Amino acid sequence: MPPLAVVESRGMIARSFGFLVLGIILGGLSVELIDRMSATKPTPPAGPTQAKKQMPGFLPPTAEQAYRLQDDCSKRGEEILSKNVIGSALTQEQVSRYNATTNRCYVLVNVHAADLTEWQKYENANYFEDGQTGEMLAWFTIKENQAKAYLGFGCGDFDCVAEKVAACMKGQECEPE
Repeated sequence: MPPLAVVESRGMIARSFGFLVLGIILGGLSVELIDRMSATKPTPPAGPTQAKKQMPGFLPPTAEQAYRLQDDCSKRGEEILSKNVIGSALTQEQVSRYNATTNRCYVLVNVHAADLTEWQKYENANYFEDGQTGEMLAWFTIKENQAKAYLGFGCGDFDCVAEKVAACMKGQECEPE
């Protein structure tokens, strides 16, 4: 028969092991419960501008809805580009963006020299359009003589228009006039 100290230590080990297993089980359940509780909480808005400008009753789109809205916006951008006629020395690209903050589709069309070695010979023009209505909201261009021209957002200079268009295209607050 083993000495009493060995039997007692085996009993303590068994109890300690039992408490360890119980602790792991309870810890796992706690993590699962916390995950479930946090999943039911509404997600706060992404930033202060998003919450600030939303209309009462406006709910941001779900991830699936946002994907479909961006896909629709991309198609609208391609349609705008296909209707834009340019000369053979020029090329054009478009970037479309569904902006969940404003619930609008924005399209930025850039027209510039097809041959990049002749970049200085032609205007580099940017047209910012509402993808849903086709309305031109703003434009800014650098002419062949490097003069800058712009219109939109009530801005008083070229950089202001370019920055506001960039903000709209990043999904931030956007208020074209």
